[in-house]
Amino acid sequence: MSVSPGYLLTMTDAGAYVGGMMVCDHYGIPKDFKYTDPIVPNKIQRIIYGNVLDKYIRNHVLFGALLKEISGNPSFIVVPTLQIDEMEAQANQVFVSIQRTQMNGLGEKGQIMRAKENECLLQGWHSENPYRLVFNDLDPAQQDRTLKDLLSLVRTMDIAEPMERLEKALRAVCLEKNAD
Repeated sequence: MSVSPGYLLTMTDAGAYVGGMMVCDHYGIPKDFKYTDPIVPNKIQRIIYGNVLDKYIRNHVLFGALLKEISGNPSFIVVPTLQIDEMEAQANQVFVSIQRTQMNGLGEKGQIMRAKENECLLQGWHSENPYRLVFNDLDPAQQDRTLKDLLSLVRTMDIAEPMERLEKALRAVCLEKNAD
C-alpha cells in the first residue's frame, strides 16, 4: 500500500474562517484537494460560543466538512504546529506537525532522534537540516507506524513543502475571493 499524506490547514482573516485539505502521493503530487467557502460567524454565534468559537469552527465545521469531502483515506494528516494540540481525535485520524529546522544534520539520511515523548527529529534526503515532527496524543506504537510512513516519504519528497502549497492555494482561492 502506498503512503498518502493528507495536509490540513485552517486559516482566519478579517473574521472569515477557511479550511483546505490536500492528499498527496509519495512524490508530493496532489491526488485530491478540497476547500471550504469562507465562514463568517455572526454576532450571536460569537456570543454563544465565546472562547471556544475558534476551536469549534476549525475542528468541527471546517475539518468535519473537509474530511467528508476528501476522496481516499490519508495515511496521516499533517497540521500546523500551532494547531496540533487543538486537534481532537476524529475518525481515527493520526495528526502530525512537520517543521523544517535550522539544526545541524543528524548524520545519516533517515536517522530519527527522539526529543520528547511526542516529538522527534527526522533527517531527510533532500535537506541537510532535519525535520521536527510533533504528534498529537498517540501511543508509541502508532507513532512508530507513522514514523515508518514518513521515513518512506522523505526519500521521495520534501514532506514540509505541500503545506506551503496548500497555504498559497487557500489564500488565492478563498481569502482573496472573500475580499472581493
